[in-house]
Amino acid sequence: MLDLGRADPSLLHLVDGVMTELLAKSARLRPSEVLLVGAHCRDILQSAFGHEFPLRATSDIDLGLAMANWAAYDELVGNLRPAGNTGIRFQVAQTVADLMPFGPVENPPGTVVPATRREPISVWGFSEVFAVAHPLELPSAGTIRIPSAAGYAALKLVAWLDRSAYGEYKDASDIATVMYWYSTAPAVETYVYETERGQDLLVAEDLDSTAAAVRMLGEEIAGIVGATRVSEIAGRWPGVPGEILIRHMNVTNASGWSDDPRRRATLLYAMARGLGVG
Repeated sequence: MLDLGRADPSLLHLVDGVMTELLAKSARLRPSEVLLVGAHCRDILQSAFGHEFPLRATSDIDLGLAMANWAAYDELVGNLRPAGNTGIRFQVAQTVADLMPFGPVENPPGTVVPATRREPISVWGFSEVFAVAHPLELPSAGTIRIPSAAGYAALKLVAWLDRSAYGEYKDASDIATVMYWYSTAPAVETYVYETERGQDLLVAEDLDSTAAAVRMLGEEIAGIVGATRVSEIAGRWPGVPGEILIRHMNVTNASGWSDDPRRRATLLYAMARGLGVG
């Protein structure tokens, strides 16, 4: 379904520059340990799905680093200039980069405490998303990894649950954007109409093909993160706050995305049913 070869090559240049400098700063870092997340991940996926309309802009780079131990992470960031006081944000190749350690350094799973910060940071789902991420070949800095669309959506769902608690709602538009990708992807339409499972979803969603596509997204998210993570999402799933999520599910400039909160609710609940939390 996802053809990264379709993505605009210019979207790789900033990531390539950051990775080139990081590799020069650390002999322990390998490109295969790096997971691109955040807005640049979203923009590359958007382009790979064949869409050219602009999304919310940002100049920062967000990278997950599945490094073997804290010594390797500390060595890397010790050679970088901090940007702000978050403890994970650094100036790299004239770009601000968030460098989020995960994997073996998580304790408990989904949580890390970098020495540069000394406060817990959530990296919920990073390891699961990384395990099934796609290879992303950069122009000169090797091959890193990029989440599938469903993997990206998984990270955004939890980011919404985390950040909406203190009034930050930007992740809602990213969740809606992935729904839009699924609702317009020819490969998803083929799955819905031409496979047994897809037809089951179509019937379950009252022959609403868009809802069936979004329910497929929910099933794929569940398959990536696993039953334990799904139960954790279920324990935090929005009740009344879901109305806030629906209100902020905007996909600016997208043709055919509904402004009707009832339609948005239909799609959100379809995804939740696929995920197993609705």
